[in-house]
Amino acid sequence: MKWTLLMILGVFYFQLLRGQENRLEEILIESPALEKNLLGDPGSRYVSVYLPPSYFKDAQHRYPVVYFLHGNRVLSKERNILKISNAPIQNLLDSLIVGHKIEEMILVQPDARNFYGGCQYANSPVSGYWADFIVEELVSYVDHHYRTLAKPESRALVGASMGGRGVLDIALKNPGVYGVVYAMYPGQMGFQRLPRFGDIKHWRELLLAEDANPESGALRRLLGFSVAFSPNPQAGPYLADLPVYWTGDSLSYDMKVLERWSRFDPVEIAAKDASPLLKLNALFVDCGYRDPGLNAVQLFSSILVSQDIPHLLELYEGGHGDPGARRIRTRVLPLISDNLVFH
Repeated sequence: MKWTLLMILGVFYFQLLRGQENRLEEILIESPALEKNLLGDPGSRYVSVYLPPSYFKDAQHRYPVVYFLHGNRVLSKERNILKISNAPIQNLLDSLIVGHKIEEMILVQPDARNFYGGCQYANSPVSGYWADFIVEELVSYVDHHYRTLAKPESRALVGASMGGRGVLDIALKNPGVYGVVYAMYPGQMGFQRLPRFGDIKHWRELLLAEDANPESGALRRLLGFSVAFSPNPQAGPYLADLPVYWTGDSLSYDMKVLERWSRFDPVEIAAKDASPLLKLNALFVDCGYRDPGLNAVQLFSSILVSQDIPHLLELYEGGHGDPGARRIRTRVLPLISDNLVFH
């Protein structure tokens, strides 16, 4: 009797695991927007798709979609994108749905790593037209292959760090695609206002370092910014114009290049015109008090306030990326769920 019961429980558990696995898909999407990049990165991208518990039980039901853009992974060699802040996607969402903290939704996360670690979600002839891939190709693919509520008010765009800047840039330039936007501790905003980025000595140290090559972490990240924000296919060896230049032994900023970078800076874009954000049903931005990008985030919020753009700015104890999965569980996903349209 005991062994029979154990066998029955084992079969039940196996079937449960099979059901869970079937609801987390990893698909490969061929992208015309990315295939002609000059970095040698693949034009086909892996995308993780989480399907909610009732997806295969009710063939008529349609769901809102949350698109999640991850941060820079300059040192990551793994393709594993099935996590949000190191929390497994399926476990995280299933627990919130079962606990009635959020409604059922589809979550989509593309692998946006490139040679330099992160694409910045910007359109570039060198690194690829990533914004077009996210806004046009990915949304179209998901709406055609899954039972979605294919309308802006049922789409959310969420990003962390590099992805946080990316979602704000995309929202400012593509009104009417998403209804909810959440930027988690956005990075690379207010380029010249970041404590270290604005220090010319920092650039000098990086460029003069003995290990100054595209494989080193900090320099690789900065070169990644350059191929995204100031690409130049004719500029070897990095295929980009750097925002600094040498005059003898002196290093100076190239203001023309920085002006090009500003076209991807949500702070500068919003300062000129933040009205596209009025198309959103909800806009959220958060940041830690010890995050080096805090000043830029606060400036962005103040610009929105000056233009009467509704949004919620939440500041919390911690640095860049803190407190991670706990905040996603307690604030980010519940706020998104509360502001999406589920019918």
